[in-house]
Amino acid sequence: MKLGRTYLLNVENVTPHAHPIHLHGMNFKAISSNKREVQPLVSDTYLVLPDEKVQLALVADNPGDWVFHCHIIEHQKTGMTGYFRVT
Repeated sequence: MKLGRTYLLNVENVTPHAHPIHLHGMNFKAISSNKREVQPLVSDTYLVLPDEKVQLALVADNPGDWVFHCHIIEHQKTGMTGYFRVT
């Protein structure tokens, strides 16, 4: 990600489980969901419901490597972990 740019993340949960998705180092705002009305709150975590598609908007305002993962440790161990690099 380029420092200072705005990004829209399309996150889709295709599992039967809810996933509290968490981003280190930056915050985002949920701007739409196919399952529910979203609150216009700035946060670093969003609970993605089963079969939910959500759009998260963020400004890449903090240089570095930032982990993006499900907050359930068993889910992290099965691969629900990645990172964003802001330069």
